[in-house]
Amino acid sequence: MEGVTPLSPVSASEPGEAAQALRRDGVVVIADLWPRGVMEQVAMLVSAAHPEFADKASLTDLFDNGKGRFIAPITISVELLETGVLAHPVLEQVLEDTLGPGFLIEAFGMLMAEAGCPAQEPHRDGGLLFPETGLDRLLPPASVTVAIPLVDVGAENGPTAFRPGSHRFDEAAEQAEPVVPLIPLGSAAIWDFRVLHHGCANRSEAPRPVLYLTASRPFWFDHKNFGEGNRRLVADADVIADLGARFARAERA
Repeated sequence: MEGVTPLSPVSASEPGEAAQALRRDGVVVIADLWPRGVMEQVAMLVSAAHPEFADKASLTDLFDNGKGRFIAPITISVELLETGVLAHPVLEQVLEDTLGPGFLIEAFGMLMAEAGCPAQEPHRDGGLLFPETGLDRLLPPASVTVAIPLVDVGAENGPTAFRPGSHRFDEAAEQAEPVVPLIPLGSAAIWDFRVLHHGCANRSEAPRPVLYLTASRPFWFDHKNFGEGNRRLVADADVIADLGARFARAERA
């Protein structure tokens, strides 16, 4: 059973430091991006729009992420857009520094860990460009995950464990004890698709909902984590025009 090993969060006032930590470690936590009240509003909006998230068995559009876990799209509405959760200037700067100014949002949805779900096996989300060559250990990232909890993520309710440095396929980093950061409501974690990580068991009596964004370089497409027919980026028709170039791949709900 993992303990909680500190991964020192970076202040929202230091986007350059956050981007540097992401390049170095493959993962960074950015503290206090949004007020708690804003995130509580986001949680209520998502819950009201997607009551099906309360029952995995009722979902038809999902990526099955293990027992008691799923990934499913969240429809971007006017109300959700107006909260600012999808367009924070600090995240924008960190993602530009990491992926280049033309980065795109490739997917947006829910990462759910239901109460009582077991831990996952360590894995990489993907993102390799030349796996047969070994060059990927040297390359900058092509894609990252941005995780935005809708509850305080602590030791008991399914935090994510990371092996910093494993995005460089360093054997010592891959074998090291993982770090398990706490992510308070209003903060976010960003990780390189290549970093080894896993969801810890949710030993609490409540689900652990986390919003996620996949951000990528314009040429990259997630061919690993979705099946044919899975929607990745969905928005109401009256929102599409307001999303901007970052969300160019969005489809109408």
